[in-house]
Amino acid sequence: MEIHSEQAGVLILRVWVEEGRPDGFRARIVLTGGRHQAPPTAVSAVDDVLEAVRAWLDQLLEPTPDR
Repeated sequence: MEIHSEQAGVLILRVWVEEGRPDGFRARIVLTGGRHQAPPTAVSAVDDVLEAVRAWLDQLLEPTPDR
């Protein structure tokens, strides 16, 4: 199998518990890969974390002209 180009990325997900918050946690997401690098984001809902991971994977796995 011949590989013509390499598409790679990194997602760093840092989660910490904050007492007294109704949601109970905070998450900082740092994304690289694909055609763009997004600035870090902070979220405090599980659905927002999952949405960010899915969007990053979709962008990273998007077909490019040389693949």
